[in-house]
Amino acid sequence: MEKLQKGGPKRVRADNTPLRERLAHLPTWWKKRRQAKKKRLAAMSRRRRILRRIGLLGTWFLGFVAVLTVATVVLFYTLSNVPRPESLPLPQVATILYSDGSVMARIGDVNRTIVKLEQVPAQVRWDVLAAEDRGFYKNPGVSIKSTLRAALSDLTGGNTQGGSGITQQYAKNAYLSDAHTLTRKLKELMIAVKLARQYSKDQILEFYLNTVYFGRGVYGIQAAAQSYFGRDVSRLSVAQGAVLAALLRAPSYYDPAVNPSAAKARWQYVLDGMVSTGHLTRAQEAKLRFPKVLPPKDTTGLGATGPNALIVQRVLAELDAHGISEAEIYARGLRIQTTIDPKAQQAARTAVDQTFANLTPQQRNLKNALVAVNPANGAVLAYYGGPNGKNYAGKIDNFDYAGLGSRPPGSSFKPFTLATALTQTLQKASGKPHYTIDSYVDGSYQVTIDGTVIKNDPGDASVSSSSVSIRNAMKYSLNTTFDQMAFTVGPANVAATAHAAGVPKSIDGRPSLVGANGKTGFGIGIGDYAVRPLDQAVGFATLANNGTRNDAYFVQKATDSSGAVVYQHKSAAARALDPKVANDVTLTLEPIAGWSNDPLSGGRVSAAKTGTEGIQNDPRGNNSDAWMVGYTPQVSAAVWTGSGNSTTPIYNSYGGAEYGSDLPGKTWKMFMDTYLADKASLPMATTQMITGGQSTATVPVTTPTPTPTKSKTPSKTPTPTFSRRTGFSSVPAPTTPTPTPTTSIPATPTPVCTTSVLGPPPTCTTPPAAPTPGG
Repeated sequence: MEKLQKGGPKRVRADNTPLRERLAHLPTWWKKRRQAKKKRLAAMSRRRRILRRIGLLGTWFLGFVAVLTVATVVLFYTLSNVPRPESLPLPQVATILYSDGSVMARIGDVNRTIVKLEQVPAQVRWDVLAAEDRGFYKNPGVSIKSTLRAALSDLTGGNTQGGSGITQQYAKNAYLSDAHTLTRKLKELMIAVKLARQYSKDQILEFYLNTVYFGRGVYGIQAAAQSYFGRDVSRLSVAQGAVLAALLRAPSYYDPAVNPSAAKARWQYVLDGMVSTGHLTRAQEAKLRFPKVLPPKDTTGLGATGPNALIVQRVLAELDAHGISEAEIYARGLRIQTTIDPKAQQAARTAVDQTFANLTPQQRNLKNALVAVNPANGAVLAYYGGPNGKNYAGKIDNFDYAGLGSRPPGSSFKPFTLATALTQTLQKASGKPHYTIDSYVDGSYQVTIDGTVIKNDPGDASVSSSSVSIRNAMKYSLNTTFDQMAFTVGPANVAATAHAAGVPKSIDGRPSLVGANGKTGFGIGIGDYAVRPLDQAVGFATLANNGTRNDAYFVQKATDSSGAVVYQHKSAAARALDPKVANDVTLTLEPIAGWSNDPLSGGRVSAAKTGTEGIQNDPRGNNSDAWMVGYTPQVSAAVWTGSGNSTTPIYNSYGGAEYGSDLPGKTWKMFMDTYLADKASLPMATTQMITGGQSTATVPVTTPTPTPTKSKTPSKTPTPTFSRRTGFSSVPAPTTPTPTPTTSIPATPTPVCTTSVLGPPPTCTTPPAAPTPGG
């Protein structure tokens, strides 16, 4: 048996062979394995040494940052003074300019009166806290989380962050710089910390109430009480205090004289907050009513009067959306250059004033609006939102019908329905008919869609047909064709097309182009869902710009008193429609201004669409809204007139139903002719680009050509002739009693065919005399 020797430097076997010699005969792989292990151990050792060094350096760096941060905080805290309300500098006057640099308005009529907190009723104070800082008396006064979130958003170029409590809001008001920097946030934070340490909650609330901006050029709650209610702050009620508190979030937007529906919604939010904080019971809340608010006195705070003051409001709202508040505008005395072309604005004012100059007593309920935008970039060239003063009935009306009022556009929405169908044709959508503008479809006087009976306007009875080309259906404005088309291509798809073209997805805080059930019905095909004149101008501008959308904007740039640029508009064009779709829709719209008796001067080509919205179940077939929207390559303009609601009718000068071709069409024509007078007549669509479509109706051998109504030579007692296309024919002033209009409805209506979208062959019926909405 083999024995090993013990002791000594070597271990040997009984045969006296050293172990190292025997190991020398082991395989090579064993040696390599041992060497690799040694290398791994060495590498691990090196990594550990490197990590120890990095950790040491990191510790020193973090310590340095911590020391620097503490030093910075201490420095800011030491250098930050807490100004009292009376020591804050008054804001400056800001200047609003036209696009050419001429002055539109100077704004900033500052009004501020400082009062003691005891003069403000307790319930009014709680109104303010319910709106802005419900935990004011419990929280420490500083929100580190909100400050860091806002600072990070500013540094990364994100949306402007808000939501600070009363203490930090006062700190922001005290530090009159709107630079979105970390330095500003730290300054505000330190002022807020000092406020919380040096003053009581009641003192801080008093400072805030005396400096916060309430709109209309007034600072502080005392001046606000006088401006909005004509009384001292000590006499404000809970409901009145809630109105003022509701303003604080965005004074221009929530002014009841400017945006009553939004103001009431915010007012209700404040009252609900009073209930949630235990300072009002549900029973007390239920008894409160929205108080009467005084209109702005000569547009206090606005150096513009009348319609131009509504432009100023849009400018202030746009800057606020980009993080520049009204208070900051006044604080820095900004010079704001708008997109409004003075020539275009004057043309708009003149067109509205002259067209609506001689209204009959029956027409005194009319409201109107006109918006014009540049299709190439979205710049708003002209903007008439209403009188912002006495209306045609002699009452004060400060509402902005162009940018805040939304009404059903009627047939002026049909281009978006056609654009949806043509888009599906280009995409070869499965299960959908591949329409082109030469496809023949059903345009019967009356059809049934999904169990609902739809009719054309009686004035279109002579051109209604069970087989009509889409381009003629657009020209004749056949409701049955486009409701069926919307049903076929999908109502939600029509809404998506309109949204892409420029109709916002929400209007006044509510989803657009949907009903109360949150869904879109086929009635969208003929404009059953409300939009604003501004939206229609932008949507048609997308068609004029070959399918590329540019969102509307009012502000080109803003500079401070030193000339430094504070804001600069950046264009963000987006492809909304295929150029072929925009081209072919334009082709169908080019004949309409002439067909409606509103052609542009000098044979200038335009694309346009009239629209009317009828009153539901009105036996006389009256309308509540009338539109004319159209464009050339240089400008897209939308004109609306209406009663402002869906139950009050609007009339033409002869007492008949008002249509889009009448006052809106005449206003649109006058504006376009005036604005384009010195501009080149540019070419528009001439050739159909989408071909090879299919028809869903029998293609006739010949297409019926309707005979338009023409004016007859007046006799001693002339009688105007009515046509839905042209309205009442023009006649000289009669020398005998007022003429009686004759309608175009035949005494014995011509039988027409009734069909369903996917139903059996048509059957013939006799159309009734009453029109239906949406024509």
